[in-house]
Amino acid sequence: MKKVFAFIVTLVAVILVNVPCIGTVEAARVAVIPIQIDENKVERAADFYSYYWDIMVEKFQYPDYELIDDEEIDKFIPEEGLKTFDEPTLADICEKTNAEIVVAMRLEKVDEKAVNFRREAILQTFMKGEFVSLNRLTGKYYHKNLYHKGEIDEVLTLRNDWQQQVFASELKRYINRTIEVKKSKNKL
Repeated sequence: MKKVFAFIVTLVAVILVNVPCIGTVEAARVAVIPIQIDENKVERAADFYSYYWDIMVEKFQYPDYELIDDEEIDKFIPEEGLKTFDEPTLADICEKTNAEIVVAMRLEKVDEKAVNFRREAILQTFMKGEFVSLNRLTGKYYHKNLYHKGEIDEVLTLRNDWQQQVFASELKRYINRTIEVKKSKNKL
């Protein structure tokens, strides 16, 4: 009787230890290519570097995603950055880094100009850039040109940072489009 009871306890212990491991999926490896910024046309380039990495870490969190180490990615990126943001270039980086998702961004210009001919002082705002990603899990290549042009009351810039808000909003939207899974039209 003691042997039967010991066998049942051992069997239950093995099941309880192994059941949580059944059906687990390995985290998708993500290669985040450092943002390319034209520092001659973007005044606060260092701020955008940190905004970029903060959003990447926020959106690609473990256990769903695993960010590939920067040193591993830097081996395959030229010092001047990517020349083209086309699909074959991203696919090549996927192969070399063994990544399922590759994300890259270029920020070409951020500009604000004071306009004082109205009653209230206004800033005309302009941001231009490019975002690309390749998701091998969904087979989706995503390319989007960032182009923001607007106006903001200069008084409002004392309490908020329009550049950070626009950049973060657009980048989060692009990443969501990169990682979203197409929903089936036929509902069961």
